[in-house]
Amino acid sequence: MKSRLKMFSYREFALGMALSMLLFACAGPDESGLPDSFIRLSVDQSEPRRFLQYYFGGYVAPQAADPFEAGLLHDFSGRFYLDLDVFAQHRPSISEQLRDADGNRRIEWEELEAFIDRSYNQARGAPLSLDAFADSAGFAPDSAWMQVALHGVMTTAQRRIYVREEAVRTALRSAAEGDGRILYPGGTIFFGEHYLDDALVETTVMRKRADGFWDFFVYGEDGALARGTSTPPRALKSPVQCVGCHFGNKVFEPGKSFPAMAPPGPHGPRQVYVPDEFRDAEVVLRFDEHRRRADTVLGLYGTLFVSKLRARQRAGTLDPADAALLEALNL
Repeated sequence: MKSRLKMFSYREFALGMALSMLLFACAGPDESGLPDSFIRLSVDQSEPRRFLQYYFGGYVAPQAADPFEAGLLHDFSGRFYLDLDVFAQHRPSISEQLRDADGNRRIEWEELEAFIDRSYNQARGAPLSLDAFADSAGFAPDSAWMQVALHGVMTTAQRRIYVREEAVRTALRSAAEGDGRILYPGGTIFFGEHYLDDALVETTVMRKRADGFWDFFVYGEDGALARGTSTPPRALKSPVQCVGCHFGNKVFEPGKSFPAMAPPGPHGPRQVYVPDEFRDAEVVLRFDEHRRRADTVLGLYGTLFVSKLRARQRAGTLDPADAALLEALNL
């Protein structure tokens, strides 16, 4: 009898603790003791901490960094708060643009998106013209830059993507020496030219930040910095409508079908335009690059580069340095 009473009391205690934890989780932390400079961020995302790290990391001066470590953001039991005083220290000319429009001591997701749309390019120091960006990156469509032409689902425009070959090599060396993930070095830049009827109508740019995330920029037909794309089937704001696809796990054509030819979509062709010898099924299977999205890069750049090296190897034209890279990758 005594043993049963003891067992019952343990169960009762455990049940009481579980109920208390549940009630605390529902009620959330007591906000009354927080500094006046703290304001709640309501994040309508499946991975709220990651999204906040991305967005606010871009506002940590002088370079991007973890906003939680920098003291901009605080996490209390899954509720997130921005310290407006610390934010103002990092970005005094920008922080005033963040508005609590309805005065409820919260920044709702729509308010946050509007703020990012207005201020992100300024915070990241994006060059005001494409020419200035290209000059600073040393960009020229020459042999130093890998080029991939494709039609995808983001736009009906044909895209010509450029990235320095050496950045791809560095990412592949990292994959060979590490856990197999293709991770690009900080400062890597992807230029994406968008063509309609052979006319360049806009250019998208990805630039890897110091904290491992990527900036997304758009330049219009006139080469001026814009706040989003304009090509069909729909305009997309940058970066707020870029991040979701890059962070997500949904697969898109033409990467989904590669190395097979992808079927046309509702808005036209979906295809990667490469020679047949670059459709190397063994390499595609090895990296599974589009699905893994290790560096939140939507593309097959490492896969296509290695496939090109293997084609050169078969033709007997591979240089020793690239032969060593294939050997390190066990390919």
